[in-house]
Amino acid sequence: MSQLQTHDDLPPPVTICGFPIRPIRQGQLIDALIARAKGRIRTCAHYLNAHTFDLSLNDAAFREILATADLLYADGMSVVWAGRWLGRRIPERLSAADYFEAFCRRCARENISLYLLGGSDGVSRTAADVLARRVPTLHIAGTHRGYFEEGESNSVIQRINASGADMLVVGMGSPRQESWVARYATELTVPVCWTVGALFDYFAGREPRAPDWLCRCGGEWMYRLMHEPARRWRRYLVGNSRFLWAVLREWIHSSYRHRDTTVRSTQRG
Repeated sequence: MSQLQTHDDLPPPVTICGFPIRPIRQGQLIDALIARAKGRIRTCAHYLNAHTFDLSLNDAAFREILATADLLYADGMSVVWAGRWLGRRIPERLSAADYFEAFCRRCARENISLYLLGGSDGVSRTAADVLARRVPTLHIAGTHRGYFEEGESNSVIQRINASGADMLVVGMGSPRQESWVARYATELTVPVCWTVGALFDYFAGREPRAPDWLCRCGGEWMYRLMHEPARRWRRYLVGNSRFLWAVLREWIHSSYRHRDTTVRSTQRG
């Protein structure tokens, strides 16, 4: 077992298109989440990928939530590649579906209880049942669907608080999951809130995953696009293009700043 780290022990963030991304690996993220839960340290952990970046372009409130998150990490290979192009190394993508079972095994060993909030009717419960079979000692304090009316939020919060969970795992899709956590974080007694997108759908068998080799090389988006082109074409073709253009603009600006700095240094010399 690796040594537990607090949030402050993590490497300092690197800036990608205005967002402070922690350049960490899976083990470091798991360690940080566990340590924050055990220490009862209030933490909101979110992710950045091309899709959430694209959503933030026309949603200033969502952009602020991501930019000020206690812990923001790279979910997609697009962000990892952007870091490389900009000279800011991000070691790997951290898609929760790749390591959530390993995370649950750590939670079981550390006696950390989880509450799963997300998905349509029955999805989070089915995901919990799957995880319970794979990790029998895992304590899942409760589950609740993610599709509920805003007026139900108070009763949902009461259920979560009454469960005594150490960590709330929220899979309601962006930007709803991040916005909901930001709005109600102070009313929740659970110390750690972690947003995970469609994670529960994968474990419940509602959403197929790309083969491992395709995920590793950054092609999972193509697999999703091929399976649901009508639903996903705008997200992946338009959204990815906007993210690429933003990275290109940042690279151009960085290049100009570097050139101007070099010229001024030469002139002073």
